Amino acid sequence: MLIIVIVFIVALTLTPEVKEITITPTEYVALIRIEGPIAYRTQGYTIFTQPIGVETTIELIEEARTDPSVKSVILYINSPGGTATASEALYYAVKKLSEEKPVVAYIAEYGTSGAYMAALPADTIIASESSFTGAIGVYSIIISYKGLLDKLGIEVYTFKSGKLKDIGSPYRNMTEEDAEVFEEIVSELFTIFKNRVEEHRDIKDEKVYTGRPFLAKQALELGLIDDIGTLDDAKKKARELAGLPEEAPIKELEPPRPSLFETLFGLSSQSNLKILPSYEILCIWPPPAVIIKT
Repeated sequence: MLIIVIVFIVALTLTPEVKEITITPTEYVALIRIEGPIAYRTQGYTIFTQPIGVETTIELIEEARTDPSVKSVILYINSPGGTATASEALYYAVKKLSEEKPVVAYIAEYGTSGAYMAALPADTIIASESSFTGAIGVYSIIISYKGLLDKLGIEVYTFKSGKLKDIGSPYRNMTEEDAEVFEEIVSELFTIFKNRVEEHRDIKDEKVYTGRPFLAKQALELGLIDDIGTLDDAKKKARELAGLPEEAPIKELEPPRPSLFETLFGLSSQSNLKILPSYEILCIWPPPAVIIKT
């Protein structure tokens, strides 16, 4: 018994002290890419051939906003814009992020129309020297098959509750009243876009609202951007705004990769029939080319 007690005491004496170790996550700058046309993937087929799922981009922005290790965010923008609704959703996501963390928008090649709208809430907008910026405006494309259907001898009968219920229908010619409605819609959406620009940028020259794009030098003179530079300049600015050292890491946030099941069966489950809408409200420059892939 005595021997057992002695062994127990010795064992307690030799047991190393266990200390609680707290691992502090590394503070870093997050980089999120906004590339290609901006559209909802749940909208199905749009006038774009391969629209970005704006839902995924918004999820990445929300991830950066809620991660305490992320001290600032770089939005790498190479997009001509997209649909008005998707661009607006992205704008609000960036605005919510910028209210909590510094945001630097870097325009690589295109940062026009809806993509420029999304960049507006950023603390700083930096554009590469040869990039296109601006193209502030809204427009609608109306597709009509009436002339073709007449040549083919095809008649379409529409039964509607009101004379404007089928406005934008591709199966009939547009009336003056139809045109007035679309002009009103486009005008109201443009006013919203213009108000957002005026909220975030100090711009005096009205030519920025003509819908035209600008190269970086003129965009800087007009107040559309804050600086001309490279992605390295954007990284330096993001670290500076966050109070991080020069060696602070830059981490790109990427969407989750599709599972093996989605890769094998995701595409095959989709129909090859592509249906273009008769009209869309767009914030994109240059206008998209229509290519139907099956």
